[in-house]
Amino acid sequence: MRLILAAVLLSAAVYAAPDERTEIYRQAVNLYEHGMYERAANLLDKIQGDPMSDGYAVLCAIKMQSDGFEDRLHEYERTWRRSSISNQIDYEYALVLFDRGRYDEAAKRFNAVERRYLDEKYYPELAFKTGYSDFIRGNFAKARPYFMEVEALPMSDFKAPARYALGYMAYCEKDFPEAQKWLELSVTDPRFEALSSFYLVDCRFMQKDYDYVISKGVPLYKEEPGVRKAHLARIISESYLVKGDKDKAKEYYAATSKDNMSRSDYFYAGSVLYAVDDFKGAIANYEKMTDRADSLGQIANYQLANAYMKTGNNVAAMNAFKAASEQKWNQAMQEDAMFNYAKLSFDLNKDTAPFSAYIDRYNTSKRGDEIYGYMALVSLYNRDYAAAVEAYDKIDELDDAQRSNYVKAYYLRGEQLISSGAYTEAASCMRAAAYYLPKQDPLGQLARYWQAEANYRSENYDEAARLFADLYNISALDGMEEGEILPYNVAFSHFKAGDYASASRWFDIYLSEGGKTCRNDALVRRGDCDFAVRNYQGAIESYRRATKEIGVKDDLYPYCQLAMAYGLSGDKNAKADVLGYVLQSAPGTPMYEEGLYELGRANMDISDNRKALEAFTILKDTTNDRETKAKALIGMGMVYRNITDYDRALASYKEVVKLLPGSQYSDDALFAIESIYQARQQPEKYLEYIEQNGLVAGKSDSDKEELYFNTAEQVFLSGNYVQAASSLQKYIETYPNGVHLTNALFYLAESYSALGNKEKACEYYSRVADSGSGSSFVEASLLHLAELSYSLERYSQAYVAYSKLRREGKMEENRKEALYGMMRSAYRAHDYDAAASAATEVSASSGTSAAVKREADYIKAKSYMATSRRDEALALFRSLSSQPATAEGAEARYIIIQDAFDRADYDAVQKAVFDFSDKSGGQNYWLARAYLTLADTFVQIGKTEQAKATLESIRDGYTPERPDDDIQDLVQSRLYKLNN
Repeated sequence: MRLILAAVLLSAAVYAAPDERTEIYRQAVNLYEHGMYERAANLLDKIQGDPMSDGYAVLCAIKMQSDGFEDRLHEYERTWRRSSISNQIDYEYALVLFDRGRYDEAAKRFNAVERRYLDEKYYPELAFKTGYSDFIRGNFAKARPYFMEVEALPMSDFKAPARYALGYMAYCEKDFPEAQKWLELSVTDPRFEALSSFYLVDCRFMQKDYDYVISKGVPLYKEEPGVRKAHLARIISESYLVKGDKDKAKEYYAATSKDNMSRSDYFYAGSVLYAVDDFKGAIANYEKMTDRADSLGQIANYQLANAYMKTGNNVAAMNAFKAASEQKWNQAMQEDAMFNYAKLSFDLNKDTAPFSAYIDRYNTSKRGDEIYGYMALVSLYNRDYAAAVEAYDKIDELDDAQRSNYVKAYYLRGEQLISSGAYTEAASCMRAAAYYLPKQDPLGQLARYWQAEANYRSENYDEAARLFADLYNISALDGMEEGEILPYNVAFSHFKAGDYASASRWFDIYLSEGGKTCRNDALVRRGDCDFAVRNYQGAIESYRRATKEIGVKDDLYPYCQLAMAYGLSGDKNAKADVLGYVLQSAPGTPMYEEGLYELGRANMDISDNRKALEAFTILKDTTNDRETKAKALIGMGMVYRNITDYDRALASYKEVVKLLPGSQYSDDALFAIESIYQARQQPEKYLEYIEQNGLVAGKSDSDKEELYFNTAEQVFLSGNYVQAASSLQKYIETYPNGVHLTNALFYLAESYSALGNKEKACEYYSRVADSGSGSSFVEASLLHLAELSYSLERYSQAYVAYSKLRREGKMEENRKEALYGMMRSAYRAHDYDAAASAATEVSASSGTSAAVKREADYIKAKSYMATSRRDEALALFRSLSSQPATAEGAEARYIIIQDAFDRADYDAVQKAVFDFSDKSGGQNYWLARAYLTLADTFVQIGKTEQAKATLESIRDGYTPERPDDDIQDLVQSRLYKLNN
């Protein structure tokens, strides 16, 4: 008990009495409020034990930040929880936490402060520091209301920082007008003048107020410390760039930092250097943007592509444009990039697919005509007239320049088609060429002339006559051979159309004008017109006129026709006399054999059997044609019968049967043999002859058909294709379902082919190929149809025929040829995938020659290039180039050289050209093209005089190797550019 009492007494000695405590408390508080925290704390230590005294003691510890003050605070809060002074404690402790940068804890303490218990003078600081605690941690949404509260409170030292913070937050959120508003308020406070000025310049830059940036930023730049100087340099540089002052832009760009550059830094560096025409520098920086997949990357790709083009690396430009065209951030840029990618793909690879894709996406209303015009112009320049025509056909409305080139393209394409025998397509091309030209234009007249000629050769005789007559009526082509024969052409077109009256009139016009070129034929045809309408007297006069100018050793046709006219007019003696001129001629003269035969017949008609036999004998002994010999023998047989020399007659007829068994001639001879035996009362001799030779006495309908066909077949086999075509056509018309129809169609196709009428030949080969018969002619027809279609430049049809032959052919050689044809025709038809596929199969085929394998690699490489598989194509070309003395190898060398030029690798161009020169092996055309590229290279590297010397050397030393050789044209166009 005493111990306890002692303890109480001792404690009473430590603590003051109540009145004394109150006085000490008041003194301590007064000292605290005057900032005498240590003295206040000493007093407060004497009166511990109540929340107020302990609370002020904690406040003093917080103010002095004495050792263990936070532990003391936490102990106080555990002991007293909340007291009337806790609000002040939270506030003061929050200030300490704030000053120490412990913003998360500070925010919690500030938010715990109840303002109603806080003096109003602390409101600005409380609001600002509460907001700043969130601001500094990036919680702008929470911070903003507190800064706005500061703005609403009376002026204080915290108003300017709050305004700056509001401006800075808006700046970070890219609300630049809002940022500008607050920064313009904070800039007046010296504490925030520099920072506010800096961000104001940046805000105005972001709002594209480049004049402000230059006017305010330049002076600011001179005073700014290094940390912000580089950024100011950047935006000042960009502002000058936008305003068009490239030199100033470059000057300030030089001051930007080059260390630790980011994607955006590389982007800006590339943009500035591009703007000042430092394209290599631009390329170097854009390429360092490892990721160009965003909107900034699209701009970089687009600018990079243009920079590549400026440095001559069109291959890299094409790839960069392609990348930009696949990005959708800026649609206008995407479209333009796609257009330029398509253009370069066409220029470098001859690939039209990107242009087609562009038009499909953006439709032709935007740049379709421009695209097709460009494709047409390039094709015209490369002498690919078919492609030029195809492109021009897609243009809705031609401008003057396009119209002029349109005419050239169609005219030159028409010439190509005429030379290949594709007259139907040629007529259309010439009609298109003439469309835009007035009738007095020389080229227009030539186009109309060849349009008429193509119609004539397509057997559109009425249209041909109309066109030729139109030209004649305007005195077209004056002074030219084509102009001189116009009335003849009108006449002959009418003649072929069966309008003999019109033909007569135009032949008379031609002859009256003294035309020389076709005079002999006009004289003869004039007689033919009268002959055709049975005006034999008129025909006699015309033919007599012709025989006065045409010698018997030149052409017997007018003599034979004159004789026929005499005969039909009833004067048989005159007929025989005129035909007697045949004996003054010689074998090989036109109509010699026909004349001899008719001479024999004419002499028979006037009973001069000696002369008749003489003519038939000469014909039999001089002809090599079996049909003609058969006709001569039948004639001899008839003469012998007339003079009752039946043994010789029988010998002649039996020779015919032996010569052409089963033919119409044989049938006629058998009839004559039977007749002779009947006349000699020896019918059993005829039956004996029939049985001994295995012949048939009677003729059924099928026998007659057989006879008809055999006769036509013999004419065909004799090589008389004009007559064969006529005979076979009659057989087909007479027996449309005949047993020999397939054979007849094939022979007719072969006849037209031999006569040079490829289009007609294709028509009948196609009928055989589609007949479904098992005839061996089907396979041959497919092969010939494919070959002729190819020669007519109907490549798609050729490919179909070759493909069918490949599938259905029985002969391995034909199937192999079909595969080669598929490869070639697919390539020519621009079906590059099919061409590459066929070429691969050709290369893998056993037994394929080295030359064909080389051709297959060439076609595959060209097909890859035309489908923008450039790397694969170049790999094949490099392989081909190892044989530069071959056509494919030489072109491959040139393509590799041109690729180096297109990549701006000018050293490689020079080295490769000189190497090619040593190994070209006579491939002069491609070597000349390589030297043209070398001249272009000299121009690019500034060696203009060397370029001129190279071009002049080609001009003076190169000899064109083919009609469409373009080397001299290419040389002249380059020299013109260099000299003007």
